[in-house]
Amino acid sequence: FISVILLPIVGNAAEHATAIIMAYKGKMDIALGVAVGSSIQIALFAVPALVLASYAVGKELDLHFPLFISSLMVMSIIITNSFVYGGHCSWLSGSLLLMAYLMIAVALLHVP
Repeated sequence: FISVILLPIVGNAAEHATAIIMAYKGKMDIALGVAVGSSIQIALFAVPALVLASYAVGKELDLHFPLFISSLMVMSIIITNSFVYGGHCSWLSGSLLLMAYLMIAVALLHVP
């Protein structure tokens, strides 16, 4: 839960604020680029860095994720991809993305 929900929110607060400001100004291409780039940054840098840091601390952490978590990540990629390549954006699209994020957070809280 911490590495999937809390770390991306806290670690990329500046990027999230930039994406919100750009979306408010109507520059959706920049807002989507910042938001998706922020997610890619966490996936390609922070998770492997945590794996390396875990060996320094003495706790074993690997990149072998359970099937449930892997399927959640694939589902989130498919949902995000459908909204990014849809060509239009509305408040309903944003609320659907927030609900998907909330469902993933609740699922990760209740699954060990």
